[in-house]
Amino acid sequence: MKREFQISRKTISAIVLLIIFLIAIIVLIGAGFLILRNNPTLLSGIIARFEGATLTAQADPGSAPDAQAAARALTAFYTLDYSEPVDQWQGRVCALATTDGCLLIQTLFASTVYQVVKANQVKTGCTVQAVRMVEDDGATRIWKLEVTLGNPWPGEASTTPVYAEVAQANGAWLLNRILLSQETVRFETPRSTP
Repeated sequence: MKREFQISRKTISAIVLLIIFLIAIIVLIGAGFLILRNNPTLLSGIIARFEGATLTAQADPGSAPDAQAAARALTAFYTLDYSEPVDQWQGRVCALATTDGCLLIQTLFASTVYQVVKANQVKTGCTVQAVRMVEDDGATRIWKLEVTLGNPWPGEASTTPVYAEVAQANGAWLLNRILLSQETVRFETPRSTP
């Protein structure tokens, strides 16, 4: 016995629209997956924005004068040449640093950086991009930046996050210090929501 089903044009149209809708959702999910796969920090940035107390429209973080000062100073810090005297490197960095910042560069970083640069015959430039401001106490601001080395030496990642504190001196933003890894942990742990 043969049974015939009759389906109205309206039902067929609804089924076709549902199939198109499902295909569009699958395509959007696939595109989202590819975007997140190519830029894994994007999701954490989105989550961090939603975890904040307020959501505000913000221009490119790298356009802020304090972010630009941090980026210029880190560019000088990570532009390294083993054939260059350490005094020349210090001078470039200190020109973009506060008095205290320059003193820290000279006492904490200069000899270590010089040893690594000489031992590995490092000759590299870099690009620096401001990611976001992580702290603003009024007198100083701390920025998370990404430093990408043009020619990383063995054991050094090509791109690394760096936290820099800037302060105003004589009306200009200058590097006050580069935070040590022990200090940056508080910015890297996820914020808990109440």
